[in-house]
Parts: sequence; structure tokens; C-alpha cells
Amino acid sequence: MEINNANKASQVRMAYAFVPVLVVLSVAVIYWGNFSTNLIWLFCGAAVLLVYVAVAVLLGNNFVIVFVGPDKVIVRYKALWPIRTENNSIEIDASDFAGYEITKTRFRTYLTVFKNTPGGVAKYPNVCINLLDGEQIEKIKRAFAILETIKKKSN
Repeated sequence: MEINNANKASQVRMAYAFVPVLVVLSVAVIYWGNFSTNLIWLFCGAAVLLVYVAVAVLLGNNFVIVFVGPDKVIVRYKALWPIRTENNSIEIDASDFAGYEITKTRFRTYLTVFKNTPGGVAKYPNVCINLLDGEQIEKIKRAFAILETIKKKSN
């Protein structure tokens, strides 16, 4: 089963690119339109951009693809910043899958995947799944439950 948030991610990515440009252009039009040397508009624009960046950092949205199959678990994710970000991927063979955890904090929802290793259970980094809706998160839970059932029957 594959679940992704491509539609919401593209909308957020466009907002991340569009809002700063809109703020800068608005401040420029107001400043030059009034032919004013009053810098209050510049400070207001800077304050709006700072609040905007703070909210974006607080939410930490990612583009996420989660694939849970009988042979592999794949989680691919990328931060939605308008600047350059890395593509990240977690790939686990189903035989090494040790579980998952979905946790909610005040502003974020995380997916954490665990893997059996010779030294014990390894925990992969948290993946922010804010942009997935409740139905998609339930699908992820069901897919992992099916994988865990398959693993129990094969052992």
C-alpha cells in the first residue's frame, strides 16, 4: 500500500514560495508608491516575513511517500522549504521491520520506524506527517498492522 501527500505538499510548497514574494512586492509598492522615507513599512514587511518563517519552521511540513508491502517498508520524505533540501529515504526489509510509532506533539505528527539489527532495535529519524489527513494515517496504521500479522504468521 502506498500513501503520499503530493497534492497538499504542492500547495504548501507554492505557498512557501508565493507568500514571501507577495510580502516583498507589497512593501515595495507601498514604500515607493508613497515616495515616503518612512521605514515603518520595511519593518512591518520584515516582521511579517519573520512570523511566516517561524510558523513554517514550527510546522516542519514534509512531502511524504509511505509504502508498506509484504517484502519492504519504504518511507521517502523531503522538507517543503523553497530553498534546496535533501531527499531522504528509509528502506527496511519486511523481515527486519521491528515496528512503528505515530506520535503527536503540539504542532506536529511524527512517524517513527524501527528496525531489527544484530545489536538490537534501531530507531530511524522521526518523519513529520502533518500534511497527511486522518484517513491516510489510518491507512498507514492498517498497512503496518497487516505487515505485523504477516510477520507473525511466517515465524
